Amino acid sequence: MDLFHGCVSGHDPRAGFHGWHSSAGRSFGSTLELAPDGFQRLVRFLHTADWQIGKPYARVCDPDHRARLKQVRLAVIQRIASLVKQQQLDFVLVAGDLFDSPTPSRSDVAQACSSIGQIPSPVLVIPGNHDHGGPGSLWHQGWFSELAAEVAPNLQVLLERVPVSIAGAVVLPCPLLRQAAVEDPCEWVQSLEPAVLPEGPRILLAHGSIQSFAAADANEPSNNQLSLEALPSDLCDYIALGDWHGMKQVSAQAWYSGCPEQDRFPRSSDYASSQVLVVEVERGASPQVKVESTGALRWHQLGMRLQGDSDLDLLERQVQQCLGQRSGDDLLLLELDGQLSLSGAARLEAWLVALSSRLLRLKQRQRIRILPSDDELAPLLERPGDPLFARVVGSLRDQSLQLDDVEQSRLAVLALRELQLLASQEV
Repeated sequence: MDLFHGCVSGHDPRAGFHGWHSSAGRSFGSTLELAPDGFQRLVRFLHTADWQIGKPYARVCDPDHRARLKQVRLAVIQRIASLVKQQQLDFVLVAGDLFDSPTPSRSDVAQACSSIGQIPSPVLVIPGNHDHGGPGSLWHQGWFSELAAEVAPNLQVLLERVPVSIAGAVVLPCPLLRQAAVEDPCEWVQSLEPAVLPEGPRILLAHGSIQSFAAADANEPSNNQLSLEALPSDLCDYIALGDWHGMKQVSAQAWYSGCPEQDRFPRSSDYASSQVLVVEVERGASPQVKVESTGALRWHQLGMRLQGDSDLDLLERQVQQCLGQRSGDDLLLLELDGQLSLSGAARLEAWLVALSSRLLRLKQRQRIRILPSDDELAPLLERPGDPLFARVVGSLRDQSLQLDDVEQSRLAVLALRELQLLASQEV
């Protein structure tokens, strides 16, 4: 079987593979144990997915922070390269969504390809739903093939659903050729006759959702569904999956690697991201999977019920414990409810402004009820020289306590804060 059958680029895919040999796998100074038929018994590779280079981070308001987040997604490729070199891995599998779009910018493509070219092993990629392989997509552009040949000769994009032999293993690619597919991308594998495949471990490479997982999250798309249970039980020794941005083990053989650099706040307590998987596999044996951390950013999620202004001290201490002395490397989802006084609300607002300057993103979910204290209301109500002012304050106080009309209560509190500020400025 020809190596890299169905690759995009027209250059020789073997170029730049540093001593790679088609019959015996490749070696970077190590000696590979070969089976009598010449195939490598044990294959070691890196499984990753969902790099989504070029992700715009549209919800991040600060342009400098957006640029930082985009650059971090590129920088993780260098850490992957170091890991592959240190562990002398045979190849890298990217299970879809290397880019965030089927038509990424040339700058993003050039930077990604240059970094991929530093990985000392073949890098096999399938299109995902974000960077699908449909007509007009990046993978069909002549300029991309020329660029990859020049700076990333080890990069191979698998657009055809045909077996691929590499380093003594057989990769069964299931690329997405459009963004949303009704059919199962793995369906073609069901008709394969295992006896006609070369010896060596068999690895399915796919991008999509397992139906049981998709049902657990209504935000996930229902298309590109993978029916792994329909595959012959003894066909695949490992199934390398992409699309879920958190790491998940589906079965003994099937794993989602998650993102190498986390890109969202966790949706559940068992969410794990910012890693790749190093896999050891041989034909007919259970794969050995090791998790390797690769992320640079820190994502935090903190929730607190504020019973009063005094709890603000505790909130500030807990956030400080998360951040330490760092600035520009953290993202925080802050979920607050409870109640504060007018002065407590003002203190919280000022603290959040200062906090946001240290974070790449501050995402807030607040359900805080602001209840003016007696001490705050007294100077406004006790104005014998201005009875109209006092009556307005009393009316707003009553409205602020109306729990059945959240919007009216909020507006009343805002008005009280303005009146308090006005009164404090009086000479």
